[in-house]
Amino acid sequence: MSNRQSPPAGNSEVRGNTMRLRGLLAAAGATTAMAFGFGSLALTSVFIRPLEAEFGWSRADISLAYTLSSVGMALGGLFWGRLSDRLNTRNLLFIGSAGMVIALAAMSFATSLWQIYAANFALGGLGFACLYAPVLAVTGLWFDRRRGLAVGTVTAGGALGQGILPYAANALIDGVGWRFAYAVMAAATMAALAILLPAVQRPPLGDVLPVPVRFSTEPAFQGGRISPVALLSAAAFLCCACMGVPLMHLTSFVTAVCGSSDVGSLSLLIAMLFGAAGRIAFGLLADRAGNLAAYALASFIQTACVAIFPALDQQLSLLVLSAVFGFGFAGNMTCLILCVRQFVPAERFGQSLGTVMLIAWVGMGMAGYFGGFVYDHFGSYRPAFLIASAAGAANLAVLAVLASFGARALAPCGGGLPDPAVGH
Repeated sequence: MSNRQSPPAGNSEVRGNTMRLRGLLAAAGATTAMAFGFGSLALTSVFIRPLEAEFGWSRADISLAYTLSSVGMALGGLFWGRLSDRLNTRNLLFIGSAGMVIALAAMSFATSLWQIYAANFALGGLGFACLYAPVLAVTGLWFDRRRGLAVGTVTAGGALGQGILPYAANALIDGVGWRFAYAVMAAATMAALAILLPAVQRPPLGDVLPVPVRFSTEPAFQGGRISPVALLSAAAFLCCACMGVPLMHLTSFVTAVCGSSDVGSLSLLIAMLFGAAGRIAFGLLADRAGNLAAYALASFIQTACVAIFPALDQQLSLLVLSAVFGFGFAGNMTCLILCVRQFVPAERFGQSLGTVMLIAWVGMGMAGYFGGFVYDHFGSYRPAFLIASAAGAANLAVLAVLASFGARALAPCGGGLPDPAVGH
């Protein structure tokens, strides 16, 4: 019998508990970043009313601020996404946090439209875009067996932020004015990120578990094969073009139908509260049924809801449909991230996610402006919602191509396809 002694079991248990705690804290910090990032971008939806009243700007002109924040997210996501694969996470989180706080504070002093535009572009490009890829990459490294649930929980923070921050801002606008409302949003963002973001750190190198890669990331159509990143980018553009109209204009649409801004802001809050549940639910579904199947279901629910909205004219039915829309739309972001995480190597995740999200944010920004443009010219949001639903149907067609031809048309990685359940 050997005299060698094995390490005390208690030490391994303590280390395991410590690692789990660190992973949970990292996820909490990432969730907070998502909440304030997406919530800040959604603020324009409730500031349309006071800015239109004070300055006489058209809804299309004000909506363009959201478009520019989306363009900032697109360009910044590509730039910072590449750097996130190489630079220290803490540096990126500091830059992104400072960018968000400064941009929100600057809006409280704005006196012209170009200042609103510049601040929103910085909010997306120098702020949230810098946080987005790093916090998702760190979350993916901490969780291996339940990565879908972890990413779903983190992205659920974005849905909560999109509902809670605009709802709170709307109450502040009515109580103390739009300038002070922006200032409070800046202060709250600074406090929350300063407290929780320091916990977002990569795990020790030996504890990182790679995700099996199903497809390579060859350029699109190289050698007659299609890159999954190219198809996911096309799907992301159409998906976000569908969701961009209601995300930017649901509050104004419901306000016009019901004659109450409180009901309008409540509809967005309900959508995002159910969206938080939807992101977790679709994360769990992705773990069980596969990322692409979960993505397709979320997209179908979103598309159907956007098509139905113009047919409703009762407060209760609009609020109920807002809940269903929120549940479905929110799953798209979770599942899209999981698809990118699955189909590319971990060392290229930031770059690939930046590419996909660049296209996605372009679609989102164009749809947000398009909704305001349509309203200004037709006095109704109905055409915008119907065209947005057509974009959603096209997205489902792209996902069908991705599913039908995945094994034959996409560039394979290695000698075959691993079990879809592996790595989830």
